[in-house]
Amino acid sequence: MNNRNYSNILNWGEQLWDFKDAITLLDEFLELYEKRPIINNTGGMLSTHLFWTWYILKKLAPESIIESGIFKGQGTWIITNACPNAKVFSIDPDLSRRVYINDKVRYFVEDFSYIDWNSLLKPENTLCFFDDHQDAYLRLQQMKWMGFKKAIFEDNYPKSQGDCYSCKKILAGCGLKIDGKEKISSNITHAKYFIENIKTYTTLPPLFKNKFTRWGDEWNDENYPTPPSILSDEDIGQYKIVKEDAKGYTWICYLELL
Repeated sequence: MNNRNYSNILNWGEQLWDFKDAITLLDEFLELYEKRPIINNTGGMLSTHLFWTWYILKKLAPESIIESGIFKGQGTWIITNACPNAKVFSIDPDLSRRVYINDKVRYFVEDFSYIDWNSLLKPENTLCFFDDHQDAYLRLQQMKWMGFKKAIFEDNYPKSQGDCYSCKKILAGCGLKIDGKEKISSNITHAKYFIENIKTYTTLPPLFKNKFTRWGDEWNDENYPTPPSILSDEDIGQYKIVKEDAKGYTWICYLELL
């Protein structure tokens, strides 16, 4: 068995993004963000993750987008603004929490894995956006069976934090514990299969990196390996909302399956 330690991997395979235009596009995004329908989106996506979702979707311009995990609908709003001509399918087991509702979006309460997607879209021309706190390893298996290639995982929690089995946890081989109870055993086999089936994996950087994580401990690369932030301490003065939202970062990632 391959015993390589994958825990510090931030990127893998062919890299599609250099982010050289990120600061320029950040100004455009923030003009849009000022018009967001939900001002207080605590518990949902804030500016950093909304920016990267908007950025990736604008670059790829997929024909169809599946959003798994709606909450109040801020993600749906940014998806439809990034790709106004795309077919958008949004899933949540509790649609009553929505504040933003778009009549052009088709909504579902069924789980992603229960829907016959081949009758609705072309998987090869679709991006899956997962903000549903589910098992990323299982989601990737489901994607592969269904023919999907491209995905954004919003809840990409590091090995010591979070309530779901994220890509970072898979790579770290740490399994999943919730409230001290082991849900998935520690193993490196999942990391091996993950790597073998990934064409590209990119941890999207924070817009601004605070001294402390959202959990209150020091945000260092030993415990929380992180790409360099887009904005420096010198830059952040003109981006007040980005600084306020910085703790919302959870290592959002983009990947493509082989």
